[in-house]
Parts: sequence; structure tokens; C-alpha cells
Amino acid sequence: MINGNQLVAGVSIGIAISHSGKDCAEALVRSADLAMYRAKSDGRGGYRFFEPEMDTSAQNRRLMEIQLRQAVQEDQFELYYQPLFDLTQNRILGFEALLRWHHPGRGLVLPTEFISLAEEVGLIIPLGRWILRQACAEAAKWPADISVAVNVSAVQFRFNGLLESVLDALAASSLPARRLELEITESVLLEKTESNLNVLKKLQGQAFGFLWMILGLATPA
Repeated sequence: MINGNQLVAGVSIGIAISHSGKDCAEALVRSADLAMYRAKSDGRGGYRFFEPEMDTSAQNRRLMEIQLRQAVQEDQFELYYQPLFDLTQNRILGFEALLRWHHPGRGLVLPTEFISLAEEVGLIIPLGRWILRQACAEAAKWPADISVAVNVSAVQFRFNGLLESVLDALAASSLPARRLELEITESVLLEKTESNLNVLKKLQGQAFGFLWMILGLATPA
């Protein structure tokens, strides 16, 4: 108890053992650190022994981050469009913008492999801005009754410039706001932070076509 408040401490432990006795302290601490982060990612409150694959995983993640930053700078991304069909009217109502990464070595990479990393390192902000501008520019060429749906990350909601990014994309493309649909995950609403609620109210005030909540989906397909 500190100043009348109960503080509960937890611990996640990473363990590295020198089997040869020749490992330097720096290498052991680094290995223990990797094991500790694995313990955290597995649910916290536990311990993990270092395994060589943890180092390989960390190196692969770092390489992916470097390549992802380069991809944002070099415009290695492309949007695909999935039709949204109304069976009652027997017609297409709009299209959902789906992101793809044209990796120079791996070919076409799906967002499930890199979106979470982009969110972690902050690249989802410039990437999300590009997606909005590209999707609105493409939709402006479609018939006036066809809309475009764009996935918006929860990280973008915590970024103060989301509304400005949306309005900028609409202005640059001359696309009416009613033809833009924004798809969000339920985590945005569950957080109920003042910032999230303010952004939602401001977006609603722009008279967008719809503001969808996608349940249980962390990343778009």
C-alpha cells in the first residue's frame, strides 16, 4: 500500500544459460532479454528459457522493419478492390480497398504479415495516409453511386491527424464524403477514450456513407 493505493507487481523472467562457460556477459544478457520478451508475449507472469530461434525471430523482425520502411519510401504498395454486392438489389454497392505489398524478394505479401509490425513502429500512419489518398483517388473515377471502404487501424485513431488525413484525401480527389466508408475494429469503441470518441464524432459530422465496426478483426485481408 502506497499513499492509500494498492500496487500489484508482476514479473516476467527470461533465462539464459552459458553451457560452454565462454559466453560473455553482454551476450547472456541479450539472450535473457529476448527470452523475457517471449515470456511477455506468451501472456506475462511467467518465465522462458532462451532458445536460438528467439534470436532468429528477432533478426527477422528487424529485417522486416527495415524493408517495410524502405517500402513506404519507395511506394511498393498497391490497393486491390473487393466488390461489396447487394443481393437484394442484384448490384455492386461499392468496393473494399485491400492493401498488398510488392516485396522485391518475396513477391506479393498480405497485410496479415506486416500490418501489426507497421502499427508497432509507427509506419501505419504514413501508410494509412497513402491508402486513404489512393483509395479516394481511384473511387473518384467510378460511377457516382459506387462507394469505397477503407480499413482504419486503432493506432490511427490515437494519432491526432486522422481526421485531417481523411479530409485531405477527400479534397485531393474531389470525392464526396458520402462515398467513403471507414471500417474500424471494436477495440476503438471498447477503449472509449476521450480522444477516440472525439475523432468518431468529428468523422460522423462529415456525413460519411457509413462507419463500420468490424468485430474480431485486427487486420484486413
